[in-house]
Amino acid sequence: MNALIDQYLEQQYNNRAAVADHPRYLQSWKLRSEKFRNTHEGFLNLPYGTSVRQVLDVFPLLAQQKVPVHIFIHGGYWQALDKDSFSFMAETFNHNGECAVILNYDLCPVVSIAEIFEQIKQAVLWIVNNIQSYGGDKQRIQISGHSAGAHLLAMLLTVNWSEYGLHAYPFQRLNGISGLYDLQPLIQTGVNRGLGLDRATALQLSPLYGDLWKPDKKLLLNLLVGELESEEYKMQSSRLADCWRNNLTINSRKIPDAHHFSIVDSFLTLYQQDM
Repeated sequence: MNALIDQYLEQQYNNRAAVADHPRYLQSWKLRSEKFRNTHEGFLNLPYGTSVRQVLDVFPLLAQQKVPVHIFIHGGYWQALDKDSFSFMAETFNHNGECAVILNYDLCPVVSIAEIFEQIKQAVLWIVNNIQSYGGDKQRIQISGHSAGAHLLAMLLTVNWSEYGLHAYPFQRLNGISGLYDLQPLIQTGVNRGLGLDRATALQLSPLYGDLWKPDKKLLLNLLVGELESEEYKMQSSRLADCWRNNLTINSRKIPDAHHFSIVDSFLTLYQQDM
């Protein structure tokens, strides 16, 4: 946890320094989300756990039942942002005929990444058990995650879901957007001041080195990274694709002219075109 900063890795993983106008994107997400919540009916701050931040928002398709479900997990290096800046994602999901669920979770350093992952599992199980009350079909679930959210999404593939009474993955499609799948490089960056990773915990929490619960070629994993992102981020996605492509259906692509922040809207545009 006291590793010296590696200047190359610091540059590669400092997304805010790489995009000078990143505050414009953060502000846009916040304002668009506020507008969406003010103009669309939703069920806000539904608790799935015991802490204040263990809540989620559901934006259903009114008067429709058993529609597909789309979950979104936000990023922020496990220590920033929250669901309220990502309600705008639900507009595209609803437009595509899906019940949208936007997750919140506790942040480092108040909790560890391992604890955050446990919360994400708990949220997924809550959705499986309750989403039918909001018109969602628990048999048709996909999850999208950006940055740290994509890491948490990929970790869900290593869960032994039979321990929770399930015989198959509780989702059929995953969209990892600019994800982190090997956490070891972060040990030598400033990001780790809030994460407290050492080599053992970084390996334990890296889906790249985790075992898939089971092969499932019916499960689609989309891995997207921006053409303008760092070489390390591009390598993160390509290595995970190489590692898992024999066991899952994987679509890996670089998004032209997209960086770590603009890729969120690039994903929504592609998603509306069914990628």
